[in-house]
Amino acid sequence: MQHTNQSFTQKQPITFAVITIIGAAALLLGLALIIYAHYHERAYIFLGLGAAGFIGGIAGIAVAGSKVKAALSYGVIALGMMGTVVGLNYLTSRYGPAPNTTLGAMVIATSSIAILGGIVGALMAQPKGGLVAASSVILLGVIASSGIAALIVGAIYLIVLEHPGRAYILLGAGTLCLIGGIASGIFAQRKARITLR
Repeated sequence: MQHTNQSFTQKQPITFAVITIIGAAALLLGLALIIYAHYHERAYIFLGLGAAGFIGGIAGIAVAGSKVKAALSYGVIALGMMGTVVGLNYLTSRYGPAPNTTLGAMVIATSSIAILGGIVGALMAQPKGGLVAASSVILLGVIASSGIAALIVGAIYLIVLEHPGRAYILLGAGTLCLIGGIASGIFAQRKARITLR
């Protein structure tokens, strides 16, 4: 039984790496649907699931505790962040159909619940790391996910809406948040592993 459990543990990083790659591909597909179809509701599905897969996969590779629970929790946070962007678009209608305040409010409320639930789940999945574990949830879960959302919105501003001034600010901030959040979150997880030993 121990051999089977050890074999599964050795395959987990490969599985989470594949999930990360599939998440990135889904993000690109969602962005392509928005750019080339000019607006497509299915794009939101790909963007949300892509963000969840990308951040969840990275969390599954980096987190010291229960990897599957952590990956799901971090993925829910990323899904909530993308949902917030979608809800804001429904409210303001920067691209796509006319504003729909009811749908926008529902999407934002559901996304906020998902973000809070993901944060609670990620904190519960962490080993006893205290402040280090909490900082990892904020850095990798919230900041890196916000970076993905800012990159998507920046790309839409640049390519679809043709507002380069706003686009470059969003692209720069998104890149900084994504790279900084992932790197800091991984560093915090390594520190948590050292603390547990």
